[in-house]
Amino acid sequence: MSDIFQATAQQEYQRSAAQLKSAKDANAALKKSYERYDNLIAKAFDESTTKPACKAGCAFCCYYKVEARAHEILLIKDYMGKHFSTEKIASVLDTATANATIIRTLTPEQHLTTNLQCALLENNQCSIYPVRPFRCRNFHSTDAQACEHSFNDPGNMEIATGMIEEVAILADAHTQGFEAAAEQTGRDNRIYDFNTALLEVFADEHASKRYQRGKKTFQQAVEIISQD
Repeated sequence: MSDIFQATAQQEYQRSAAQLKSAKDANAALKKSYERYDNLIAKAFDESTTKPACKAGCAFCCYYKVEARAHEILLIKDYMGKHFSTEKIASVLDTATANATIIRTLTPEQHLTTNLQCALLENNQCSIYPVRPFRCRNFHSTDAQACEHSFNDPGNMEIATGMIEEVAILADAHTQGFEAAAEQTGRDNRIYDFNTALLEVFADEHASKRYQRGKKTFQQAVEIISQD
C-alpha cells in the first residue's frame, strides 16, 4: 500500500503544481483536483468488496470538528457567492458565529469531543457539496450504527465507525499531493478551524490578497497546529 500511496500523491502533486503555477488563485486548480479525487474514490469504492454505509440524509459526521486550508475556504466563499442568496449567506454566518463563540472557549481536545452542527448543513445535506473540503470528502464509514453511537456519545473516542483501507489510503494520498503542491508554489498551507475561517473570509476583503501573496490568509481565525 505504501507504493500506491506514494504514486497517487506524486501524481496529484505534479498535476496540481503545474496548474497552480500559472494561476493567480487556487480555485480552478482545486476544482480540478476535486474532480480527479471524486473519480479516483468512486473507482475505489466500485472495486472494493466492502461498501460504505454513507448515503444522502445521513449527517452524523456533519457535527464533527472540521479543519480546512485557506484555498478550500476561498473556494467555498466563491461558491456561496454564486449559488447562495444574501439572506442564506447571512444565515450560514449566524450559525458559524454561534459555533465560533463556543469553539473559542474549548481546548482542541474538547472541540474534538463536542458536537457542533456544520453551518452549511441544510436538511441533513451539505449545501456546498461540490466544494466541500478534503477533510469532509475523506471521511467515510462502513457502519452507520456506529456513527449514530458516536454522535450520541461524542466523548467516547473508542467507537470505531469503520473505513475501507484502500479508499482511505488513496484519499489521504491525493489530499497530501494537492497540499504539497500548494505549499511548493508559495501558498498558505496552514490548517484553520472551519467556522472561524469562514467568518473571516467574508469579513475581511484582504484575505484573498494575502493568500495570493503567500502570506498568512486568516489573521483572526483559529489556527490548528499539527501534532505531527
